[in-house]
This record gives sequence, C-alpha cells and structure tokens, in this order.
Amino acid sequence: MLLPKVSVIIINYNGKELLEKCLDSLFKVEYDNFEVLIVDNNSSDNSIEFITKNYPSVIIIQLDSNKGFAEPNNVAAKITKCDFLLFLNNDTIVTPNFISEMIKAIKNDKKIAICQSLLLKSDNTIDSSGDFMDELGVCFNSKSSVSKIQEIFSARGASMLIEKKIFDLMGGFDEKFFATFEDVDLGWRSWILGYSSVIVPKSIVYHIGGQTVNVFKNEIAFHGFKNQLAMKITNFESKLILKKLLQFFLKYGIRESKIWFDYKINGETKITPTKYESKFAAKPNFKIIFKSIIWILKNFYYLRKKHIQVNKNRKISTTSLIKMNIMLKQ
Repeated sequence: MLLPKVSVIIINYNGKELLEKCLDSLFKVEYDNFEVLIVDNNSSDNSIEFITKNYPSVIIIQLDSNKGFAEPNNVAAKITKCDFLLFLNNDTIVTPNFISEMIKAIKNDKKIAICQSLLLKSDNTIDSSGDFMDELGVCFNSKSSVSKIQEIFSARGASMLIEKKIFDLMGGFDEKFFATFEDVDLGWRSWILGYSSVIVPKSIVYHIGGQTVNVFKNEIAFHGFKNQLAMKITNFESKLILKKLLQFFLKYGIRESKIWFDYKINGETKITPTKYESKFAAKPNFKIIFKSIIWILKNFYYLRKKHIQVNKNRKISTTSLIKMNIMLKQ
C-alpha cells in the first residue's frame, strides 16, 4: 500500500551548524515517501551553499529577509502537493520511526488533526510532551511522562504533523504572529472546529532548543506576549473576551508586580511562571507588555475580523473544552 506523502518543512536562519545533524538523522528515517523543504530566512552563514552541496535532494526556498516562523511555513505549505505537512525545527535530531508513528496515529482516528512527537533533551529527559492551556488562555509546556497517545491542547512546532487539507482549511499559521504561539493558535482553532491534537510518545525527536530564540530574546518576548493577548481576542467567544482579559490582567498583573518587587528587593523570586511549572519566573519587562498592548490596539480590526471567522464555524465551546480537561481550570 502506498504511504501518504509527507512534506518535512524546516525553517532556517543561520543554522548551518545545526542542519548537518538534523538532516543526517532525517535521511535515515524509515519512511519511504517524504520530501524535505527548507525555507531560509536570508541566512548569512552559508547555509544555502552547505545544503546544496551536501543534500542535493532538499528543496530550498530562499526569502529576502527574516520572516520568522509562521509566514515561511505557510510559503512552503502552499508550494507542496503532499498529503501531510510535518513542521520540524532545525535544532532537532529525529529517530527512524518518528514519521511512521505519527502517520499511524492520525490515520487510525479521523478526529485527530495534529500530532506532536515526544520531544526529548540530549540527556533523555522530557523537553515537551505537548502544550496545555488554562481557562484564561495562558499556555504552558508539559514535561509529564507519557506512555500512550493522549490528547493535548496543542502540538509544538518543533515536530508537528498535520494533514494538509486541514491546515489549508484553517488558513495555516497566523502570519501576524511572526514567531511563538502560532502553533498554539493553530491547535486552539483546530479544537474549535472539532479536531483534536495528540502527543505520540513512540515518535521521538531530540530537541536541542532555542538557538534563534536566544539571539532575539527581547523580540521573541514581545511576540510571545502580544500573541497570547491576540489569541484571547480571536479564539474565545465574544461574550467571554472581556471577562477573560480582565481576569488575566488582574491575576497575572498582580503576580508580575510581586515578581518585579522580588527582583528589586531580593534580586530573585520564588514565583513560577504558572502553577504548572517548576522553573522560577524571569524579571518582568513592562516595556514589552506596554508595546504588546499598543500592537493589539493598532491591529484590533484584523483581530476582530479573524475572531468572526474563527467563531463562525465553531463546533466546540470554551465551556466544553474545560469540561473535557483540554483547557484546565484555575
């Protein structure tokens, strides 16, 4: 039986040193029907020359500037004719059956739209077993051990599989996001349409993590906060938006203030980013918060238009997602 064709899409920005391990592992995969597309965000480290010389079968799409994560993935998705899209970070090392295990999961359950590999660190500890979200729309990364396929709120774009026709139906990633949380937004919108996301623990990918993020730390922090606000406006029902935003700013505004005073007085804090995480929170950057609110106001017409589109075809309510434990109670 002919296997569904998979397009593995990798976004690259000055990642030449990472690509060799990633691509070497990818071409040892035990799956006979896939192609590799690399979208390059105008790298200056000779990434293109390296790929062309060493991996001639790779399809290269060159952009004229750094477009982040969302737009380059959409560009590749529009070009490919494959049945499935597999978004993969360039700072990963894949295992031989990582594609086949996700294909098997998604083919066995028509409700499943999106799969995530179990992401491990180099020491075999868990980097991510999926993203979850609380009822205020605050997202966090789970590092819980998993032994079987189970539902998650959203899959991480470090290794995510989705059927192309569903990706196209949802309009792909939101390009206004640039980078961070575009995968969460996609997962949220798929749940709204009645599709689920799952973690597939037999699909294992090693994730070095955060190379580009470390270079653009403040810019990524800005996109992260404004994207979280944007998702609340676009993906909650109209009657819930104001309530959820007020609750969010009240709860997390007080928490961020406490963290700021901890750093001011003690030089550190014992407060975690959310109650689900163990690592202590970083010092708040109120300039980024203010900049994010200004962005929301400037782009409110776009967000309102997207909100109408998202909710027009809604099949599952926020209340139902909470009852299903897909969104977690406070």
